[in-house]
Amino acid sequence: MFWTKQIKKIYVNRQVKNSPLVENILSQLSPLPFQVVNSLEDVQSELRLAPDPIAEGKRTLFLTKEKAFIRPCPCTPGAVGCGYWTLDINLNCPLDCSYCLLQAYFSLQPLTIAVNRRELEAELKTFFNRRNNQVLRLGTGELSDSLAFDSLTGQASFLADLFRDRKGVWLELKTKTASVDSLLEIAPPDNIVVAWSLNSRRIIASEENGSASLEERLKSACLAVEYGYKVAFHFDPVIYYSNWEREYEEVIGELLDRVPAGSIAWISLGTLRFPGKLKEIARERFPQSLIFEEEFVKAWDGKFRYPKPLRLKIYKKFKDLFQTQGLSNRLYLCMESPEVWREVKETNKKGKLLASPFSWLN
Repeated sequence: MFWTKQIKKIYVNRQVKNSPLVENILSQLSPLPFQVVNSLEDVQSELRLAPDPIAEGKRTLFLTKEKAFIRPCPCTPGAVGCGYWTLDINLNCPLDCSYCLLQAYFSLQPLTIAVNRRELEAELKTFFNRRNNQVLRLGTGELSDSLAFDSLTGQASFLADLFRDRKGVWLELKTKTASVDSLLEIAPPDNIVVAWSLNSRRIIASEENGSASLEERLKSACLAVEYGYKVAFHFDPVIYYSNWEREYEEVIGELLDRVPAGSIAWISLGTLRFPGKLKEIARERFPQSLIFEEEFVKAWDGKFRYPKPLRLKIYKKFKDLFQTQGLSNRLYLCMESPEVWREVKETNKKGKLLASPFSWLN
């Protein structure tokens, strides 16, 4: 629970103040005081007064309830989608990566944990029943880190029980931490994939504040594999800088040396991309960072990206490296255009994969 040391304020939505889960969380954070409030707006009114509301949000915990949890992944318009669904139980992340898009989307968002698990369970069961016989991929790591809160909430093992024995339904738990202890205390379901976002050592040290080191992430991945879990890896965002090829090649070499290829469910690739306002936010919050000083072009979706030739060079380099272990068929590009897909992977004219990296999930 390393990140809980940064918590300075706790707010509890009045609607859940008597929840056993709330009581459990508060007892773990004792003697920190808490305040009962009527809504998120009450918390935001306090965050708004802070010199850096984003940083203050990462020091503020809000325990509440959500009306709905499952949403289609917000794939950027015009990009090739992968059919992913997000399971949004937690909002905002205690880590503080300089490139994180949540800075642009959650300017006044505390670390938020939804505790109404009965409604979550009912929504999941309805979702499963309506999509019977479909292959489904869901993940909790879109709007937060999947495992950063886990030692406090036990959320991973709770979800594992809900997903266990659901044929064709896969849950991905994506993280930049090494927090797998709770997953090693339960029988590993066949359809749970524990995933790590990876980057070069230089980027982890300079841009991924509060995250686990590369060694810690790979060690945790090995533990998960040894225990019986499938794992996945996300190189997203890959960041261009001097000597990027050698340093990313070192990471992939270590990954493939330590993690058996047969245990890897999928690997995603994506290069640094961002809406215009993120650049200004990041420059103000992380003045030492230089990652936004490269050449970017405004792309079809309004986001700024590296020029297409550079993106292609990066993707093809990664593809070649994974090809050596027969893993190129497990690669997919995250939020990329059909044109880039066609030049990197075998696709039809619309960018649809001819051999999907998820076809083995059927």
